[in-house]
Amino acid sequence: MAAGASGPTMTFGRKKKTRSIWDDPDATEVIDIPLEQLHPNPFNPRLVFRDEDIDELTASIKAEGGVLQDLSVAEVEPFLEYWRARLAETQPEKLEELEEKLGSVPAGDYVTLIGHNRKLALERAGADTAPCKVTNSKIPRARLLGLPENMRRIPLNPIEEALGFQGALDDGMLQAEVAAQTGCKQPHISRRVKLLKLPTEVQKAVMDGLAVSEAETLLDRLTTPEQQLQAWLVMKEEGIKAAFAAAKVLSPPAPATPTAKPKTKAKSAPPVPQQQKRSPEEPSDGSPAADADPEETKPSNNEGEASDQQTEQTSPETKPSPSAEAAQLRAQACRTLLELGVPSNPRETLRLLAPALLAAPNKAARETAHEWLRSAAKPIGPDAARPETYFAEVSASGDARLTAHVALAVALAVAEQRAANDSRPWDAQDRDYLAHLKSAVNYQPTDWELDRLGGK
Repeated sequence: MAAGASGPTMTFGRKKKTRSIWDDPDATEVIDIPLEQLHPNPFNPRLVFRDEDIDELTASIKAEGGVLQDLSVAEVEPFLEYWRARLAETQPEKLEELEEKLGSVPAGDYVTLIGHNRKLALERAGADTAPCKVTNSKIPRARLLGLPENMRRIPLNPIEEALGFQGALDDGMLQAEVAAQTGCKQPHISRRVKLLKLPTEVQKAVMDGLAVSEAETLLDRLTTPEQQLQAWLVMKEEGIKAAFAAAKVLSPPAPATPTAKPKTKAKSAPPVPQQQKRSPEEPSDGSPAADADPEETKPSNNEGEASDQQTEQTSPETKPSPSAEAAQLRAQACRTLLELGVPSNPRETLRLLAPALLAAPNKAARETAHEWLRSAAKPIGPDAARPETYFAEVSASGDARLTAHVALAVALAVAEQRAANDSRPWDAQDRDYLAHLKSAVNYQPTDWELDRLGGK
């Protein structure tokens, strides 16, 4: 192979770049090592090896008559000596995993730092050995060294990338340093590492093809792994997007509709014989009725119970009107929407904000918005009990995102105030309001609301 064309830092006559972690300052001569003596880097971020990828590399090796780039390996003894001490000090929970993978490897064998895919392809191609350079100097960077060929040849899935980046950070590298060494932008590294906060089941879903944007939505909108897992299960079960699933998880249970208690027919008291209704002062005439137990002359308790039950039957519990019930559900949807933050689609937000601004929000709307914002699971905005103080502090904060969030709450409150007014027919603004709730939090209008919308 020509000089300068042996890795990710090849120059071909261009101005020499900053030395990379993959450069070989102590590179030795190339030696052929039996494949059975080459063992995977225990810190390789790749978790999935696809047969079709290895087959493609195998075909290339056969066509070229061998690999185009030597493998980079380290002797297993110094590798274990360094990483046993390092992990015992920083990550003792990883030490057991290291021992499981390399603890029983013969002392004269090697760890494949760079080139495990090529080793697998050589085996399929029928080779017995692989051309290698022994570079023990790279042992301290073993966690990051699995990234280069994986990112350049057969792309890692997002979780594998995250594991590789996190390994480098665990070794004390800064995100900026990892970015410089891998050619990735620092925000990309930060976003990938954040994926490792997801529950294991959701991480597996990302490895299987769940869009990173959907996984990031779960992270951004839900604060606990339990909520994120619950939302993922809702996504699978109902086939909906992450934003809708998050809204369902955050949404409190719908208010129970009061129902009248079942009424039992009161047992009527047995009729009192006429002769028992005499006055207590009336002397006994010796008749059987006169000799009856005095308790029988008292008013029956059953009569009082029957009277109470009759009163209860004539005053059944009232059920909320369809209008009031729908208003409760819309208010619940508004709270959920505010929990999720400002919608990512500015056009939809402006469409909702504009009528509210033109209507000049009144005191009641501002108080409603304030109550929604302050009663959120994680209160939004300043800790001010009075609406006037709250809005003044938001305006003075200079926080554009918070201001937009609060403005959205006011706009929703104005829209809800209009919709809750039964004395007026619904119009295009009301349709936009419900459409916004439906698109943002998957709100389902009630039959009463559909009637108000003209069946739409």
